[in-house]
Amino acid sequence: MRLRDLENAQVRSKESPVNAFYLSLSDLMTLLCVFFAVLVGMSRVDVGSFEKMKTSVTGDSKGTLVELERDLKSIAKGQKGVSVRLGQDGVHLDFESAALFDTGSAVLRSGSLDPASPLLKRILSTKYVLDIEGHTDDVPLYRKDKVKDGEEIETNWTLSGRRASSVVNWLINFGFSESRLRIVGYASTMPKVDVGDLSGNRLEGARSENRRVSILVR
Repeated sequence: MRLRDLENAQVRSKESPVNAFYLSLSDLMTLLCVFFAVLVGMSRVDVGSFEKMKTSVTGDSKGTLVELERDLKSIAKGQKGVSVRLGQDGVHLDFESAALFDTGSAVLRSGSLDPASPLLKRILSTKYVLDIEGHTDDVPLYRKDKVKDGEEIETNWTLSGRRASSVVNWLINFGFSESRLRIVGYASTMPKVDVGDLSGNRLEGARSENRRVSILVR
């Protein structure tokens, strides 16, 4: 190729920068792919939010947490001491501690969960996993209980965990597989009602709501 032809080719390339555009575009797309891959890797998909969105888009709630919440609310209608709600992380069944346990005790009252059997049968028919969460109120607890060969320290942390454990043992006897169950003790760190500025009867009512065992279906 003559020198003049080479110079003319360079001039035409500068006047029509199509190749440069596609190179820049490919670089941008590569960076976007990497960004979204990192974003997805760092994110956590909330099953409750996802299934709500799925139901709203498809119009079909069959086999979803949306359908399960609706069924459980229908079953729980009129039952005292239990409430059902759908959160971002799944379906919550909140049982008042006073209905299940004596004050400061982690031993289930005899027959206290029997009224919840229809609710639990409906959950048993699904493949969802369950977090059994123990919650206490904000009143500090520190107690030494005499046990065989020593003493056992009881705090809100241990009490919430032991109460959740008692419910898990009941659920296993009810027919739930151990692989579907997880115990979580939150003590007073996740109150249902903020007690910050409350006093008197309102404070006691809020504390009563905060003392609970929750079953999170997810």
